[in-house]
Amino acid sequence: MDIRIDNQSFEKMKLYLIEQFKEKHQTIKFNHKIYRFLIKKLRRQLYRQQIAKERDEKLHLEEIQRQNDPLYQAWIIHKENIRIQKEIEEEEENKKARKLREQREQMEIQRKEQLRKEMEEKQKELSLLTITVSTHNPFAPIQVTVAPSIERPVCSFYLKTGVCRYNERCHRTHNKPDITNTLLAVNMYSNFEMQYGLDDEYDFDIGLEFEDSERYENFKDFYYDVLPEFERFGRIIMFKVCSNSEIHLRGNVYVQYETDYQAMQAYKALNTRYYAGRMVQCQFVNIPSWSAAICGKHKNC
Repeated sequence: MDIRIDNQSFEKMKLYLIEQFKEKHQTIKFNHKIYRFLIKKLRRQLYRQQIAKERDEKLHLEEIQRQNDPLYQAWIIHKENIRIQKEIEEEEENKKARKLREQREQMEIQRKEQLRKEMEEKQKELSLLTITVSTHNPFAPIQVTVAPSIERPVCSFYLKTGVCRYNERCHRTHNKPDITNTLLAVNMYSNFEMQYGLDDEYDFDIGLEFEDSERYENFKDFYYDVLPEFERFGRIIMFKVCSNSEIHLRGNVYVQYETDYQAMQAYKALNTRYYAGRMVQCQFVNIPSWSAAICGKHKNC
């Protein structure tokens, strides 16, 4: 090993290494064999240091040559231009995204404003109607004995599904909402089994005449025919079709929109329209929980 170091420095390092060994290993007797081992260890250490120093000097020299190379400088400039161009493109994309977000927010504000105006117009119409009715001569008062009012309990089935088998004859309270984000199309869906079931409600074997594949194909045709029509008015969160055989649930279609405004637009466009030869009757309902709305008796509801 060719180690370029002056003898004076080497002697100092050798003496220091021997002293360190004697301090650490006082119980071991120092001899010529240990001396040779320490000298070899020192030479290997100095050789590794020299190799590392030469490698660093070589890398430094190569770096200087690379910096002075015109091709390398051109590559650095090209790389910097690419970085700048990428930053510009990202900034443009961020601007477009911000602009699109602002447009959506503005559209949402306009929708809310339009909804508010429509509600105000309805309120004005109701107030005008009240004023018109109040201008007529009132009827003669009737002497009646008013019994203390008894508050009726809320119909739990109507609260869960938005419909009740007794309808207006129910002795419980039906709290009908004004406008919600959920729209109910009453008895909109129909298939062979339901249609025959309407003709004969007591024929319980009518379902045996139809295969499950026929029911599925019929429902699939209905789904792909009706869903795009509802999606024209906004994003749909939940779309439920009731296949329960009960008259008040049979064929009911529940559509939950993202906002009340979307549901109102769908109501204005679809209510009293005709589908499959029948008038579509829509109404607003409030479904607190879809899992609770599915009845236990009819799992396919």
